Amino acid sequence: MKPASLIVLGITGAAALGVVAVLASVALKQEPETGLLAWQDPEIIGRGAKIYRSECSSCHGGLDGSAPAADAPEPSAPPHDENGHSWKHPDYVLFGLTKSGEVAELCLTGNGDVEMPEFAEALNDRQILDVLSYIKSTWPEEVRARQEATNQIYAAQNAATRELLENGGS
Repeated sequence: MKPASLIVLGITGAAALGVVAVLASVALKQEPETGLLAWQDPEIIGRGAKIYRSECSSCHGGLDGSAPAADAPEPSAPPHDENGHSWKHPDYVLFGLTKSGEVAELCLTGNGDVEMPEFAEALNDRQILDVLSYIKSTWPEEVRARQEATNQIYAAQNAATRELLENGGS
């Protein structure tokens, strides 16, 4: 091979390696979005906290360790902190159950007249996501990490739900 050809080949090879290095660097810096909840966004968490206090805390208790209200229906609903089971579900399931009220029949009181409301009638999708983001923001790091591992398993379902929500249909 002629020296000029070797120089061109070397420059081309170096350029190709540079492009690969830049692309790999960008890919490694971006973590895949596996969940739906913006639990690190202070604005969203603030909105969710207000809604949680007015719509959820009377039965589920406060997320600051306070107990359910004295006049809460008996039995009161499970807590949404690390002692409850919310964190065991992927984000899309939490969203769907909250919106649809599917769990309403499981949340009846002893006299059967109070149940978890179907929040689709009371809250819009954004508000439901805000509340769930607030709830997630209160979990200890270890609990959030475990829930995120569950989200990774269900990344496709979370992505499909995100797409539906972004396109105005859910």
